[in-house]
Amino acid sequence: MRKIFLIAQREYAQVVKKKSFLVGILLTPALMGSFMLLPAWFANRGASNTLHLAVIDQGGEGMGNDFARSLNEYKLENSDKPYYSVDGVFEVSAADSARFRVVYDSLSTAIANKDIKYFLVVKPGVISFPNDSMFLVADNEDFRSVGRFETQLSNLVSSSRLRQSKINLPVDSILALTRRIDLARRDTTGQAIDPRVKLFASFTIVMIIYMMILTYGQTVMRSVIDEKTSRIMEVMVSSVSPFQLMAGKLVGLGAAAFTQVAVWIVLGIVMLGVSTSMAIQIDPSIMRVVFNPFMVVSFALFLVGGYFLYSTMFALLGSIVNSDKEAQNFLFPIVIMLVLPVMIGMSIMQDPNSTLAVTLSLIPFFSPTMMVMRIAVLAPTATTLSPFSGILAQAILSFGLLALAVIGMIWLSGRIFRVGILMYGKRPTLPEIIKWVRY
Repeated sequence: MRKIFLIAQREYAQVVKKKSFLVGILLTPALMGSFMLLPAWFANRGASNTLHLAVIDQGGEGMGNDFARSLNEYKLENSDKPYYSVDGVFEVSAADSARFRVVYDSLSTAIANKDIKYFLVVKPGVISFPNDSMFLVADNEDFRSVGRFETQLSNLVSSSRLRQSKINLPVDSILALTRRIDLARRDTTGQAIDPRVKLFASFTIVMIIYMMILTYGQTVMRSVIDEKTSRIMEVMVSSVSPFQLMAGKLVGLGAAAFTQVAVWIVLGIVMLGVSTSMAIQIDPSIMRVVFNPFMVVSFALFLVGGYFLYSTMFALLGSIVNSDKEAQNFLFPIVIMLVLPVMIGMSIMQDPNSTLAVTLSLIPFFSPTMMVMRIAVLAPTATTLSPFSGILAQAILSFGLLALAVIGMIWLSGRIFRVGILMYGKRPTLPEIIKWVRY
């Protein structure tokens, strides 16, 4: 045991003392936050200057002028300036194709010269067949503006249809009577958690587990390959057994991984405290998902179990190859098993108790990420937690199976590791590896 501790201490020190480790502690969460928040921020960011557009109206029903007036309600943020400016409504007869082409080409040139951003074309029959009678021309577009255009045009077409139907009610009254319902949602505890919050929290937690397992698992593999190719391994196994060497590497590098996660958790708590003291509003539903006691314990247990399962596999892989290049050929299946929950995450979010979700979360190779994703969805809304039923029982069973898989993988890897670390040259075949296990 003392020799395992000495090897673990050496491996831990080699990683923690590197500048890259210290940089990664701060840089990784910053990059993750940027990748998740910046796209949404840019997508929702409004324009800083008025956007110019034009309309070609061939319908003869005044839709172009009505559309231009409807855009007057939008203003730039913190300003009275209009968000949109319609520079011209060109009423062109449907029969005058030559003039239509001239106006169309001139507006296309205006877009290319950045004089306007869009122009809308309204053709005849817009009231009866709006989807076939209108289109927007732009070199690039933003979701906010297109959504606003669709809303205003839908209201205008609906108003025109109501007027033509001669219903004895004001158009505004009918639109109010037929407005869309936004159905409020609550969980069985009587509270509500936005599905986007669950999605964001679960994917963040899963990505942390994925990154830790993959990063430090590959570090174990490269450490074995480097010491094997430099023949340092031969000196080390003269003083310790191959199993002690493998165990020391797993424990030492695992301690470095958990140190990094612990620092991130402390930083998160500090940032939470700072935001609270500065009266920054934080959605309480985020706290219910991320800091749920069941979630915290499950995250720690499945991170530890997943690390030892996959790092043992990486150590085994490092012992049977002779270079990083050879190892790359075997990494794809391992990465797929880790990233599978992310690939089918939306399906799991919509039905976390489906047969597929439950089955995959009980398979040890998928459970470190799959079960944690299910817990993030189900735990905050659970009214009771029983060790004999529900998500708690499934989590206990899943972790038990994961622990058994770790023990089995350590035994298997130990049998292969003790022979593979001293084998050089040609990569062993599968029959040869089976012989090593039986030897």
